[in-house]
Amino acid sequence: MNFYHNTILETLFGTVLLILCSCSGSSDDIKVNDPVRYSVIMKGMSFSDSSSADEEVREVTAFQFSDGLLYREQILNPDQNGRAEIPILADTRMYFIANASLDAQEKVTEEVDFSKSVIESMLGENSAPCFLSAVEELKAADETGNRETTVAMKHGVARIDLNITSDDKILINEITIDDAPAATYAFVEKSKVSDNTVSYKKQYSPAFNGKDIAAFYIFESTRPVTATLRGTYNDIPVRINIEIPVVDRNKVYELEVVNIGAKLEGIFEIKDWEDGETVTGKPDTDRCISISSEYSVLPEGVSVDYDNNVVNVPASGVEGLRLAFAADTRIDIARVDGLSAGVVVGDMTVEENSQNIVSMFDVSVPGQTNGRLGYSVFVHLKNALLSDSYDFVEIKVAPSDHQIETVEIGGCVWMAFNASSSDLDDQIYTLDGLSVEEMYKYNWINTVGGLFQFGRKYKYIPWMGYGKPNNLGDQAQDIPWQSASHMPCPEGYRLPTREELESLLPKGQTVPGSYKAGNGERIVATLHTAEGVLVTPTGVTGTQRYVKFTSEDTGRFLIIPLAGGKGDKSTSNNPGFGRRIVLWTNSNSGCPGGYALAYWLKFENEESTTITEERLQMEAFASVRCVKVQ
Repeated sequence: MNFYHNTILETLFGTVLLILCSCSGSSDDIKVNDPVRYSVIMKGMSFSDSSSADEEVREVTAFQFSDGLLYREQILNPDQNGRAEIPILADTRMYFIANASLDAQEKVTEEVDFSKSVIESMLGENSAPCFLSAVEELKAADETGNRETTVAMKHGVARIDLNITSDDKILINEITIDDAPAATYAFVEKSKVSDNTVSYKKQYSPAFNGKDIAAFYIFESTRPVTATLRGTYNDIPVRINIEIPVVDRNKVYELEVVNIGAKLEGIFEIKDWEDGETVTGKPDTDRCISISSEYSVLPEGVSVDYDNNVVNVPASGVEGLRLAFAADTRIDIARVDGLSAGVVVGDMTVEENSQNIVSMFDVSVPGQTNGRLGYSVFVHLKNALLSDSYDFVEIKVAPSDHQIETVEIGGCVWMAFNASSSDLDDQIYTLDGLSVEEMYKYNWINTVGGLFQFGRKYKYIPWMGYGKPNNLGDQAQDIPWQSASHMPCPEGYRLPTREELESLLPKGQTVPGSYKAGNGERIVATLHTAEGVLVTPTGVTGTQRYVKFTSEDTGRFLIIPLAGGKGDKSTSNNPGFGRRIVLWTNSNSGCPGGYALAYWLKFENEESTTITEERLQMEAFASVRCVKVQ
């Protein structure tokens, strides 16, 4: 069978309109740190009885952060016109979520952790929860005390519709969605939470022929998701597979089965999710707003996909980029989404010639720092004279050329941070402006990585407990730990051997202390405590400590955090942060069944320890520090 897809790339957003109402008294009475009353008017969502259940919203939860800390959590219950009241501090960031619950006050108070809040597909549910979310930064009111801003509310899921109307001989008994992500971030797009997936199934009795709107909701996925339809054609059993290569949130994927001659084909079409009063993305293809190759200025290294309005910027960044649009009227910038630090999108300017009115704006993008992932900035455009003509330009910035920080010491090239998974996007990277050592010093909790069971690649989040602790990913076990299919290291890296760990961490050596590594390098090991107070989403505490191994010969250093570990089949959410280092080798040589070898530095709140190699149960949880394949 052949399968086709027709992709419409524009993004459709619902909107939330925030209007700052005048307070009693003069504007001089308003203080910067005093809450100001806002009138919140919701657009694009139904707050009364709706014919479509997924469009109806009962309440919206608003989380307000000031100076990086949670200031207020409030439930908004808009009236039928979408209006509600809320007090808001100036110069704060607001997180809005509807149709999902985030208990941030009890679990997370710092914005850096809250922004990575996760929504999970609950066990036993046959769809992901259909939620909407948005993030908005609110500035201080002007001198009149008035403020107005528009917030783009966006579905955090994709909707799957089923269309079996092309031939009444086609009857569907069952549809299964496989390899759908099990979780997603509430407020972060195009960022995978984990490799964990789920399957959804829907059965029809009697057999189905027609349209099933919102048959499923699924989280966004960068990997293919497969829909399998089982049924009959003219009483002959049939099975049809439809693969969706990528799933984006806030999109509708209509799965259609058609009869072409004697052959059944599965087709999917991607459409924008239409929400109430929200404008659809491209109502008229003759009115598309496209980048003009004639009037645009593209510096060296920049390329443009003119069919899809995608501008590709290299990791080195760009200055002097000008994007132009030729039309019979002015083109305006409606809004800009995804602005990253240092990216500047200039104001639209207009020039008129004998043939066109040319609208243009300049773009400046700084170069990527080491370890920085790729990202996109979306510039939404509007034809000034047409109320229903919208489009956007995607400025796609390539990832850093140096994706993984490494250190050559003790005879190996080591990753600078503990492993998180085999996925390149899931590794630990330095934040903008911070060195590797500063990451350990100021962002310790973001350097500990994951915990792993021997021979498996599924990551356990250190500060979380699990009801099913043993082999949560239902994985086969690689014994000894050598197969790339089971390796929790990215491509080009592997588990260290016991000899490699022995070279860097010789058994019996006291730490802190000085010694010679296996390759003859003189090593100085020092114990450090990171700054700040440890805060985790589950409230686990501990001391943020790490050991720095410095080569006196080369000046290079490798840092290992005291990330702790957990025993066999442990359900605890506390790994013992700051007490010990436990690193898996790839070996179970000489161990009885069920055990493998790990290297330990047991400080247990002491200021010194002795390095040991010990047998550890394979079902226990320890860190992995990967070495580069030579």
